[in-house]
Amino acid sequence: MAPPPGTVHAQRSGSLGEEVSVVILGIILIIVGLLVASLKILLWVGIVLLVVGLILNAVPIGGRRRRVF
Repeated sequence: MAPPPGTVHAQRSGSLGEEVSVVILGIILIIVGLLVASLKILLWVGIVLLVVGLILNAVPIGGRRRRVF
């Protein structure tokens, strides 16, 4: 049965795009934070994004299967 008109459903695409994007952004910010001495906040933001991206990539969310690297 189709949902009634005007109903909005949140769906995950099931691809690796979001988690990998967060990991890549974290790595880039870590590199920039290490290269530019006055921007140490970028280093910490990069570390946080890297950890969050790795957790999202490793933990099954919404019934997805765990990916094995």
